[in-house]
Amino acid sequence: MQDNNTARVTEQVAREPQDCDRILIAAVEAGDLETSVALYEAGAVLFKKSGEAMHGHDAIRAANAALIAIKPHFTIEFIKTTVNKEGDLATTRMKAQLNGTRADGRAAQDTVHTLEVVRRQADGTWRYVIDDPYGSMRESMKERS
Repeated sequence: MQDNNTARVTEQVAREPQDCDRILIAAVEAGDLETSVALYEAGAVLFKKSGEAMHGHDAIRAANAALIAIKPHFTIEFIKTTVNKEGDLATTRMKAQLNGTRADGRAAQDTVHTLEVVRRQADGTWRYVIDDPYGSMRESMKERS
């Protein structure tokens, strides 16, 4: 019997920069923690909603496990990509609605308007270098606080 936290159900690689967002969403919705972590470079940075930076696979694994625990469903509004002239770095922005259920049964709802930097790897696939789920909305978040 496979443990849901280690089962790899999506088995996809990002062939285009925007695939990182699509595969991450599919992996998280499927409970596929290892695929969600494999989309990040070893030294990648993932930002919390608070703005605190988490570095590396262990921290990213813990954050993604917490997200998977609420059994999320995402509705993607858009994904936009900009690639540099050399074709090896890109930014992606995604806007999506998240709905899930906390362990205590309360609804979990959020809007993410992400900003990521992804890098093309030697094998042609893409991985996150920087992932900020709230990056495109941080300024407005500060204004509301």
